[in-house]
Order: sequence, then structure tokens, then C-alpha cells
Amino acid sequence: MAEKKRFERSRTNRLVGGVLGGIAEYFGWNANLLRVIYVLISIAIPFGHVVVGLLVYVILMTFMPQEPIQPGGGSLGDLFRGATQPKPNDGRKVIHDVTEHDVSDSHKDGE
Repeated sequence: MAEKKRFERSRTNRLVGGVLGGIAEYFGWNANLLRVIYVLISIAIPFGHVVVGLLVYVILMTFMPQEPIQPGGGSLGDLFRGATQPKPNDGRKVIHDVTEHDVSDSHKDGE
């Protein structure tokens, strides 16, 4: 059975509170385009300009539930580093207990 879509703030597609990212995920839209449109509409409103746009955003951020944390999902640090750390056992060889030694010029030529 297909999982129902929920109207919730995004944990992954967010710049401030995840509100517009969550709306974009719900409707299948491009989140960046939605953000640009939201800012343009907020500026174009004749009464209160940006204040009305910020107020609507804060109200949505307050009342929209946040997307639940996925088991095995990322951490707070993943938001900043992009979650691009290599997974263990990804085919790379790992060398342990390595020490460095300076090699003098006389040993480089095999003398």
C-alpha cells in the first residue's frame, strides 16, 4: 500500500524552518523556485510588505508538524557537512598504526 503524503516541515530540504521545503515536497514542486516565488509575493503585497510574508512563515513554522526522524538517518552535523562521509566497508582499504619516518637523501638513492 502506498504511503500517504503528510503536510509537514522538511528536515532535509530546508533553509530556515523547512516550511517551504515541506510544501514543495508535498506537491512535488521545486523548493528553490517556490522560495523565490514566496519572496516575490511577500515583497509585492501592498500592506506591510515583508512583515506579512514573515508572519505567515512564522505561523506555518509554528503549526506545521516537523517530518519525523528516520531511523538510521542523519544527525545535526549532517546539515552542515552534507552527509557525504564514506560509509564503512565501501571498498576502500584502511591502514592502521602508521608512523612516519624521515628519509635522508642518502637513503633515497638506495645507498
